[in-house]
Amino acid sequence: MYYLAGDIGGTKALLQLIQLESEESASVNLGQQRYLCGEFDSLESIVSTFLSSFNIPNLIIQSACFGLPGPVKSRQVKLTNLPWIVDADKLEQACSIEVVHFVNDFYAAALGVDTLHERELIPLYLPSEKKFDANEDEYSQALGNRLVIGAGTGLGVAPVYYDGDAYLPQSSEGGHFDFAPISETQQLLLNWLWQKWEHVSYERVLSGPGLEELYRFFLQTKVPNSYSQTNSQNLNKNKLFTKQNKHLGLDFAEVDFEQPPNSLNAQQISLAAEQGDIVAVQALTEFVTIYGAFIGAVALVWNAPSGIYLAGGIAVKIIDWMKLPFFEKAFLEKGRMTKVVASMPVYLVSNEKLGLRGAMRQNQILSNFQT
Repeated sequence: MYYLAGDIGGTKALLQLIQLESEESASVNLGQQRYLCGEFDSLESIVSTFLSSFNIPNLIIQSACFGLPGPVKSRQVKLTNLPWIVDADKLEQACSIEVVHFVNDFYAAALGVDTLHERELIPLYLPSEKKFDANEDEYSQALGNRLVIGAGTGLGVAPVYYDGDAYLPQSSEGGHFDFAPISETQQLLLNWLWQKWEHVSYERVLSGPGLEELYRFFLQTKVPNSYSQTNSQNLNKNKLFTKQNKHLGLDFAEVDFEQPPNSLNAQQISLAAEQGDIVAVQALTEFVTIYGAFIGAVALVWNAPSGIYLAGGIAVKIIDWMKLPFFEKAFLEKGRMTKVVASMPVYLVSNEKLGLRGAMRQNQILSNFQT
């Protein structure tokens, strides 16, 4: 029996094919492959290309599961950040698959968390009472719900319910929460983004395209970051519109909000920041600040004592920036509810195949249930 899994994002697609002789036998990984979605016109063409790479005559896939970026409510799914409508019936016919299953991509990522090893988790924030036990070679885990969040081409959120025995992911479109500024700089950013979109969600700033927007914003407005580091220990919010800075407010009011040319993409911004480019440094600093604030806000909605896990394609590429104090400061700054979020550990998942693992796990769960 052959099982196919896919983690489909706005930029890339990861596919895996395994073989299982029987329910009692161990699975054999026949191969994995990464594809750029922009080079294909449909998911069927990616899957066909992948399957044709195996020299298996008359290959028939017993079951396939794909994690898709967008709301999954039927066997036809319109993807959020790709101009595709993915149809399960067409995939079955075009690729010789007996049964195709769809799940939300972060539902799949949440399922993948159970497969992680300690070495694949980078702690970004640990509550003071949470200890690392070198003898057990793992981080001690409180029992309770989880959260899985991640910025990539889009922004995914999956609450995970713990029923006392198992972790049960819930699909959501939480990345499309309305963007909520936490500083005067971000208020100006929101005004700037409103010139382009009537609805500004967190995904507009916490994603690859969002990082590019932040770069253009700081390139044009010349404002400081939300937090200034007054010394090695303390971060304070900048006050832009105080009486003392009234003249600055007048300058901001005259800002031309037309979007400047897109000069750098997300990868170039990251490289420029490493080389000391001031605007790129500002963009990444604000990115991790907004990331921390968003995670803390979601944690107030969905308490996650068992941990908040950051997946997606961006965080793992900017690990050094995620470890800056701006991220933790914004995560914890929740006023009277600071102690609530302070009890939840935050981990960065270093394995970029998390969603693929989860999709294969869901594939096998569904197949076993049907049999």
